[in-house]
Amino acid sequence: MIDKTAKNVVRYRHGNANFTYIEKFDDAEKAANPSNEGELVEVKVNEIKWDFTKVKEENNGSGSTKDQGESAKSKGLTEKEK
Repeated sequence: MIDKTAKNVVRYRHGNANFTYIEKFDDAEKAANPSNEGELVEVKVNEIKWDFTKVKEENNGSGSTKDQGESAKSKGLTEKEK
């Protein structure tokens, strides 16, 4: 019998990144105060280091999942990936 239930596979990648958050202000005093928020211009991500990845299989959007998580160290993926 063929399983006709909808199936989704979701991948969660956990890691760290070095980024630059660029904002635009109308004067230097506002820009110097870290509590002020300016107009977002761009976010540049410079380095990404993946720590581990989890893959979950979800059936019909229900809560039942099958966890297939594997650490990056066990796969040898401790180097930077882009």
